[in-house]
Amino acid sequence: MQKKQHGKLYLFMGVLLAIVAVLGIFFKSVQPENEAHKEAVRLAKKYAHLKKEDAFYRYSRDKTFYTVFGTNADNQKIYAVVSKNGKKINIYGQEDGISAETAKKAVRKRQDVKKITNVGMGMRGKTPVWEVTYLNAYGNLCYDIIAFKNGDVIKTIQNI
Repeated sequence: MQKKQHGKLYLFMGVLLAIVAVLGIFFKSVQPENEAHKEAVRLAKKYAHLKKEDAFYRYSRDKTFYTVFGTNADNQKIYAVVSKNGKKINIYGQEDGISAETAKKAVRKRQDVKKITNVGMGMRGKTPVWEVTYLNAYGNLCYDIIAFKNGDVIKTIQNI
């Protein structure tokens, strides 16, 4: 009987150790993204006078950008697009272009979308853009680059 109890205890300890290891790996893997988020918010507060954050976007194509959407000190809705190295920040008013939801609607209107997997705002050269990634009707990964200013489709890649 006592051997059975020891076996259950060892099994429980093994499972517990495995859970702790998986959680440790998970938290370590998201740490860089969390640090980038904090830094983008800090820069948005400093240069765009961000008062309240509403959303955070990550864009990775040729370069990586982190975008903070929120309200500034003048109660205007803004997007602060921060380069990965934090050396460049572009600030846009919400009224200067389309929203993430409008970009998603534009993609759904043009494509046979099964599921939108991500939306992110960044820069393509000097042009602010939305990147919408999605699974098409066949389950293949696709993405569209949509111009922030007018909603035009800049690039589409299907069946990655």
